[in-house]
Amino acid sequence: MIKPKMLKAGDRVAIIAPASATDLESVKKGEMQIRDLGLNPVMFPTCYTNYGHLAATDEERAKDVNDAFRDESINGIICLRGGYGTPRILNMLDYEMIRSNPKVFVGFSDITALHMVFNQICKMVTFHGPMATSSLPQYSRESLVKNIFTADPVGLYFNPNNEQLESLCTGKGEGMLTGGNLSLLVSTLGSKYEVDTKGKILFIEEVGEHIYKIDNMLTSLALAGKFNDCLGIILGTFEGCEREKKAYEGGLDLTLMEVIENTLLKFNKPIIYNFKAGHNSPQPTLPLGTNVIIDADLKQVTFTESGACS
Repeated sequence: MIKPKMLKAGDRVAIIAPASATDLESVKKGEMQIRDLGLNPVMFPTCYTNYGHLAATDEERAKDVNDAFRDESINGIICLRGGYGTPRILNMLDYEMIRSNPKVFVGFSDITALHMVFNQICKMVTFHGPMATSSLPQYSRESLVKNIFTADPVGLYFNPNNEQLESLCTGKGEGMLTGGNLSLLVSTLGSKYEVDTKGKILFIEEVGEHIYKIDNMLTSLALAGKFNDCLGIILGTFEGCEREKKAYEGGLDLTLMEVIENTLLKFNKPIIYNFKAGHNSPQPTLPLGTNVIIDADLKQVTFTESGACS
């Protein structure tokens, strides 16, 4: 895997909107937050436009991604926000050029589709973490800084407020970390961009979906062989994923844990859950494409290599 150079104070960082748009006040807030990190934000055109539920046309959003990697004066790239839209531009990216110009790349949620292609096609480490408009409490800020400003491995992972990790099954798994938002992992199934979990640790998180839809998406990954192939699973935050009330008397979705147990336990892989990453604040930054060890017996996750090089 190609590791981008770590960032340093004063570096120029592109802010791009490869998915949905946001309001100008949030854009200004994002610019100030990046400046507060000691970086020099360069706001790309898609930060200021909108096109229905997207920040701009597919061609314009893909151009911002390509231009940010191509520009030699840009040292890193941080996405403005998520929403929806990145799968629409996957066929428009210049992967050979991107692979030749590795840079710190940060985002989460809909940005999962870009993480997958940069990890798998470009063989480049990326960072699943807060975006320019995300809140940055101390835990989030320290985790982000540790990952993109230093070349030191994170080591043993700790949840915010030292909240306990939990586990299912037993045993240890070690491999490259991959994954992200569940909806995006499922949306690319059957395409040349679908997630490759062979010999890897699969991280999954989601937001705002009813539990029966979580069931549907986990089942889709199972049918595609993704849980057979992986060496372990990390379940992040499932924020706002509630049981839907059914029309029949007293009817409700299964609970999230029932769905997880029904769908995942049969694969007998070590599973860590209550890992506070995803659509929650504070949140950690995760170096996708680096080696991670999960221990279901000790309920531990350890990052053994850094995502950036000095």
